[in-house]
Amino acid sequence: MTASGSARSAAAQRRSRRKSVDERVLEFQDVVALAPAARRKSLAAARTAGAVVAASGAVASALGLVATVACVVSAPERPLAAIDGSVEAGQGIDLTQIVALSAFGGGMAAFLLGCGAIGLARLRAEKYGALTTVDLAAAPKNLADPFRRALTAVDTIRASVAYREHWLPEIDLDAALWELAQHLLAGIRLRDELKTASAGPEYREQVEQARTALGACLMNVRKGANTLAALAHRVEVFDRMLSEPARRAEFEEARELRARSDAEQMGRLAAAVADALAIAPALGEVADRAAGALDAYDELPKMCPELHG
Repeated sequence: MTASGSARSAAAQRRSRRKSVDERVLEFQDVVALAPAARRKSLAAARTAGAVVAASGAVASALGLVATVACVVSAPERPLAAIDGSVEAGQGIDLTQIVALSAFGGGMAAFLLGCGAIGLARLRAEKYGALTTVDLAAAPKNLADPFRRALTAVDTIRASVAYREHWLPEIDLDAALWELAQHLLAGIRLRDELKTASAGPEYREQVEQARTALGACLMNVRKGANTLAALAHRVEVFDRMLSEPARRAEFEEARELRARSDAEQMGRLAAAVADALAIAPALGEVADRAAGALDAYDELPKMCPELHG
């Protein structure tokens, strides 16, 4: 496979990767990276539940609206007659129209409720720590560009067969991305503060320290992006090897042997721990008994002074 063909294959894989509901909600909220505290299960559940409720409400309200319009078009005289009172109460709108209107009203309420839950989850996430597309757009180009490369690399790794089939160890890509996001946010803040910093000679040292810190943020983001890009390249190479049946069989056999060896090693370690915990205490008893006897001998001359007479 050529290099261009491999790149197209990787791009197709990224496009075809099925994203979770939580990932899609974060994209809807324009959230790029989250702090570990903001990725707690409760927040993820709130975002997912809000999305499900909002989507269900949107579908229900759309169906209710279509049904209501269909009822009005099919029998326009019934609701109009009910409004002007030309028919008896309860005969103007039939059961189908009542159900349709209820579905529309209930769906709209559910949609608004779900959107509110998503909004609250967004506010809580920002409180714990989040990088949004607005923050990324406000970042200097020399910070934003490498961070976008890091985002692409992380997406490549997530879409890889090696990651999805657990050929890689348990790695927290979100935590790695958040580390770079913190450097980017710190760089934005330093850049903004330096713009309004006093130019007086008495503050020259502090200004230089701020510039040095800004340079460190830039270096950390670039270095992190390069590290993730190199890792993504190695993962893509490994994916190509996994696509070859013979190589995959070799890797699977090696992984099975490694897992068996690790299990045996951990079994030996557990047995060693059990043997260590099962050692019966004897030294303490011996020391106590010997010390008691020696103490008694030490007291014996005091109890029998005639022995020294």
